[in-house]
Amino acid sequence: MALSTNQSISLTGTSTINGVQAATFSTIVSKGLSYTSVSTQITSPDLYENNKAEVRKDRNDFQTVADNLSDSLESGSVQSTEQTV
Repeated sequence: MALSTNQSISLTGTSTINGVQAATFSTIVSKGLSYTSVSTQITSPDLYENNKAEVRKDRNDFQTVADNLSDSLESGSVQSTEQTV
């Protein structure tokens, strides 16, 4: 019998417009995954509808952060992802 472990990191983000939350993003990043899937939850439909471009930019920025974190896991140089964009 041998122990096998896998490191996963939960990553979440929030898209806000004028201080009001429009959407949240989440993903789980694990070493060995070739693609990171991002889940998007629209928390304010009207705010989202009126600001789709900004929320989608935030989603794309979140995907970039998730991809960078995944790459750093693969290379063994995990870095902090805390940031405000």
